[in-house]
Amino acid sequence: MAFKRIAEIIGLALLATSALAQTNRDGDLTQGQISFGFDGLDYNTGRTARVGSIDATLRLSRQVTLETLATGGTYFGEAFGGGAVYLTWKPNRKSYLTAGGGHNSNTSTTVAWSGSLEAGRTVYQSEHDPLHRNFIRAVETDLNVTDRAYSLSPSVHILLVNPTAVVYLPRDWALALRAGAIHTTLAGGSTWKPSGGAKLNITLTRRLNVSPAVAFDSELSDVLQLNNISSREFGGGMHFWLTKNANVGAYYFRVLYGANHLASHSYGVSYALRF
Repeated sequence: MAFKRIAEIIGLALLATSALAQTNRDGDLTQGQISFGFDGLDYNTGRTARVGSIDATLRLSRQVTLETLATGGTYFGEAFGGGAVYLTWKPNRKSYLTAGGGHNSNTSTTVAWSGSLEAGRTVYQSEHDPLHRNFIRAVETDLNVTDRAYSLSPSVHILLVNPTAVVYLPRDWALALRAGAIHTTLAGGSTWKPSGGAKLNITLTRRLNVSPAVAFDSELSDVLQLNNISSREFGGGMHFWLTKNANVGAYYFRVLYGANHLASHSYGVSYALRF
């Protein structure tokens, strides 16, 4: 499918960097991860969506990581399935580049195909400070560009441009700010609209963190990659380590669509094992 971490939004990973090295709870490098997710979307009109996913990530070398994703379920009563592949290159500990794309079985609502390119770099990092006296420990900038086509009539084409800044704070807290734009081509006409979002990752204990977040005309939680034009979202997620290699996550979002007065509940759970 279209977006990196499409059906596995757990922990609101969309606003965090996707190319950090896989580590366990203790910070030890791991070879890979496999995760199982379920996501749901309930509209106030009675329409629903249910999606299951299997996401496998494997470290091919110290610099290259391969991610494969398989999804399947129903949306508005139509069954669909899809898959995606993403390759991440990390030339050094401060930079990464991810490229890939996916394809779905054709329905009248879901994305037919997509491609994305994402790059990020740590632009500031404080000197090692065991007492954490520096309020800002690091700053990372990321840019994701995603192209999507829908098998709708009339045809719809979406280009998402999402620059993000992640500010790393003491106690493993992190603030992610995103300000981007959505370009929509519909039946030959095209429009640009701004989008944005913010997420605060709060570490409560060594095992548990929570992530409240808000967004407008954006996609913090839209697992089925709808065109969330004129929408507002608010909610949050949680992430809990069962062991040093296994964790569970959950999220909930309330989405309000200003253009057509729709509203929806978006939610999901996942289980991930690192090895």
